[in-house]
Amino acid sequence: MKLLTNVSLPTSSNALKRVNVLFDKKIVKVSTDEIMYEDELEVIDAKGLVLLPGGIDPHLHICSNDATAARDIADTTKAALEGGWTTVGELSYFTESPVFSLSDLKAKAELLDANAYTATALWGHVDISDYPYHAESAQELWAKGVVGIALSAPSPNPAISEISFTEIMDLFLDIYESDTAFAFQGYDHENHDSFSFVAQMDAIKKMLRRMQENPIHIPRVSSFPTIEFINSISKRSDISFATCVSDLMPIFDNLVHKPDHKCDFADYYDLLFELIRTNKIYLVSNCTAPVRIADDCAEVFKGCDMSSLAYSYLWVLSELWKKHKVPLATCIKMTSENAAKRLGIYPNKGSLDPGSDADFVLYNPDVNSKFKTADGTAFELTGSFQAIYFGGEHVAGKKIKTKRLGGYLPRSTNPKRRHNNTTWI
Repeated sequence: MKLLTNVSLPTSSNALKRVNVLFDKKIVKVSTDEIMYEDELEVIDAKGLVLLPGGIDPHLHICSNDATAARDIADTTKAALEGGWTTVGELSYFTESPVFSLSDLKAKAELLDANAYTATALWGHVDISDYPYHAESAQELWAKGVVGIALSAPSPNPAISEISFTEIMDLFLDIYESDTAFAFQGYDHENHDSFSFVAQMDAIKKMLRRMQENPIHIPRVSSFPTIEFINSISKRSDISFATCVSDLMPIFDNLVHKPDHKCDFADYYDLLFELIRTNKIYLVSNCTAPVRIADDCAEVFKGCDMSSLAYSYLWVLSELWKKHKVPLATCIKMTSENAAKRLGIYPNKGSLDPGSDADFVLYNPDVNSKFKTADGTAFELTGSFQAIYFGGEHVAGKKIKTKRLGGYLPRSTNPKRRHNNTTWI
């Protein structure tokens, strides 16, 4: 058993409160008073540090070629852990081995158990060529713990058969009695020759006309009008979205961070920042892939360079909280809590309440950190992650060799609706 003393904990206001935290694999007790424990304790004096939940990225794109899958998982999740991301979701559009069946799920889970540094959830896929049994397979995957079923149109992957919007509608009807969650990425390729923000918006509208009450998530939205549209209808439909950190960075500092994806956020800076400040950007993702996807792929499916995993969580704290005074509670929701709710792993993950997994970071606000972008540009961020804990173990941070304790993470609950008022803060 371990005891954190004198650590600062975020609250729903901008204030921090000094607490003591008793934990082992899970958080046992959080108290402003001294914690007494009869057995021997490892005491960690965290004075001057802030306790934050480990970051959660709901959809990294890790696996592509089977031959390199083990190395890709190890490299990507290790980089994520060292950057403060203790839980990720694996949603690969380009994997040679999609998760279509329970045997696929078992094989991928074993691969994660053998190589992942973080807790790693899995998204399933639909094999429409298995009609009419594809819906049954999707339900079996959901029952066994995938965090959702990923739909992409057009399909960017020859291993995943093309699915039409009509077939998506039929799938939704087939699972009407289920609460299965879905992710959708793509554009209306039936009425547009190529990807554009308008084509993506039209695809989302088609999805909304077909979906029932099932949660649906859009993994990457890079257009402000699309964000506004989703926000306008999200209380009527259980739809959520993610913005990519690499899309946000250039609008705050375009000398250091260069846009690497089509994005119109710079044209709406004031309006976008107001959404960030008022907790209307649901969550952020790194959207990373081990290699850049081929140029002939639609831009909506292209991944980002994984180098940003080292500093993206810290960037949110440095740029948004410290510099631009976005409430810390809002930053935590975007980087951890909301993703956990969307994936159906809350409150085990994304929370610092007693009973939650002891996955957290100790943040030092008084020490700056130096990084380099993918093109070699050097920059500094305010703050530093002094220590990163996973399952109660000190696994990464300053002056420690990174330890691998991660593996497959099945869904523990059903996804919380986007407008959920329950929070640990």
